[in-house]
Amino acid sequence: MDHDAEVARGGAHFLRTSLQVMGRHAEEECVAGGAVEARGTEHGGAAARGFSPRGSSGIDRGMAFIAFSTIKGGVGKTTLCSHVAAALADAGRQVLLLDLDPQAHASLVLGLESREGPCVGDALGPRPKHTLAQVVVASPKRPGLFIAPAAPRMAAQERELFQWGHRLQAIPRALKTLGWTPDIILADTPPSIGAYTEAVLASADLVVAPVPTGAFALQGLGEIETAWRDVREQGGELVAVVNLWDRRTTATNEAMEGALSESTVPVLRARIPRSESINQAGLGYEVVFDTSPQAAGVEELRALAQELAKRVGLR
Repeated sequence: MDHDAEVARGGAHFLRTSLQVMGRHAEEECVAGGAVEARGTEHGGAAARGFSPRGSSGIDRGMAFIAFSTIKGGVGKTTLCSHVAAALADAGRQVLLLDLDPQAHASLVLGLESREGPCVGDALGPRPKHTLAQVVVASPKRPGLFIAPAAPRMAAQERELFQWGHRLQAIPRALKTLGWTPDIILADTPPSIGAYTEAVLASADLVVAPVPTGAFALQGLGEIETAWRDVREQGGELVAVVNLWDRRTTATNEAMEGALSESTVPVLRARIPRSESINQAGLGYEVVFDTSPQAAGVEELRALAQELAKRVGLR
């Protein structure tokens, strides 16, 4: 047996073991919580959970809400979120991006320079300093794209939000102060399970968990699935998207696909390739659509945006 096959075999065993553990944990949580859904229906994804694209968690029925979330750094969460936002705006949608990661990378990539003005954290919590309408800024680069920017001080604000008994309703409450209705809301969360991530998981119609190829890829997916089940009362859907896909690593890819096929989390059709052009665009705080519009990954990113829009009922 050659080295690549041996590595793939070991990776597949690890992935299958991870899935089995994730499945047992989910099973235990369903029993402990008195869940009535049969485990056999979970593979049906959204339909099995009674997915309703709009208004399932306090969000206005005129809006669709998609969040990108994972506990693992370096898997392309912010890259995917910012590119989907740009692609949807390019397609003529009115898009609002909530940048809930204090690092503010999504805000920077989408054209907002470091600033001292209001941030999205100022509009959340029991005593918000600003309305969301006062926080939102129009993208200087893309018509139709609006951003509720992040700021480093949001790390301290998150600790305060965590103490609030109604933190899971923080997003719907803030959106009531927006004053207009975008076609779609996107959220970029921190790479951790904190107050911001919990608030988003409780409110989003669709949560997208990026999964890179590799032996430890499903570890973050399992953590997000557990957190999502813990805070979600009804509706909504959690899906995975394969990111940083390398067509050359066929043995690893086969092991990854086999493991994902056993997961209770639906996997999107889109496969986003590993791309140096996407990396370089990010380093310059740009989206690849503007820097290298013919580069590898551009077509796949636009296809991902279209797939997500259809999944939440936008045509």
